[in-house]
Amino acid sequence: MHQVLASASRSACLHVLRGTGGALGVADVAEAVGLHQNTVRGHLDVLVEAGYAVRRTEAPRGPGRPRIVYEATSAPEDGSNYKLIAEVLAEYVASTAAKPAQAAAAAGRAWATGTHVPAEQPAETSHPDAHAVLDGLVRLLADGGFQPEVVHGGNEIHLHHCPFGDLAVTHPDIVCGAHLGILQASVAQLGGPVSGTRLLPLVQPQLCVARIDGEPAPARRPE
Repeated sequence: MHQVLASASRSACLHVLRGTGGALGVADVAEAVGLHQNTVRGHLDVLVEAGYAVRRTEAPRGPGRPRIVYEATSAPEDGSNYKLIAEVLAEYVASTAAKPAQAAAAAGRAWATGTHVPAEQPAETSHPDAHAVLDGLVRLLADGGFQPEVVHGGNEIHLHHCPFGDLAVTHPDIVCGAHLGILQASVAQLGGPVSGTRLLPLVQPQLCVARIDGEPAPARRPE
């Protein structure tokens, strides 16, 4: 479920809007969910900003200010709208790029380089060691929902889940290419004794493998 709906009260407000099938005012929703109108107004504003509801002003029905009402949209709660956008973009790259995998990797590198820093390095560490690079990659992959597991002395990271698993089945070159580009750019930003990164998609039905080429991370000494 989208983080906007992680609030039980906000989710209840949306449930009331959807159950009505029409537009409701703040007072109507507040009475239905048993919350103060100011609290409900805040929840409704968040729903509007996230695209789960729309706000409009009713036509005047007499003297006084027109009533502001809220109405639910058809936005899905499971994030499938993002999946739709990903599918549209994958289809576009597949049909327009001469080499879709390379184009996807380039897009992944550009995104990671321009908008994402996988880990902050301590100021005194100008050349991070293999552990710092590995920790940064694992943090990046964990944040992305890949469920990473470090194996083989730090030279491999097993990825037990792909957030775009369904799309990777139909467009593996594009999805995996984009992920590879992100890993490559992240390694470059982290620095350290790593010469490259490879991604082996679907070596098993639920497993992809990222291989780190370069100096392996030595075993940590007990502190």
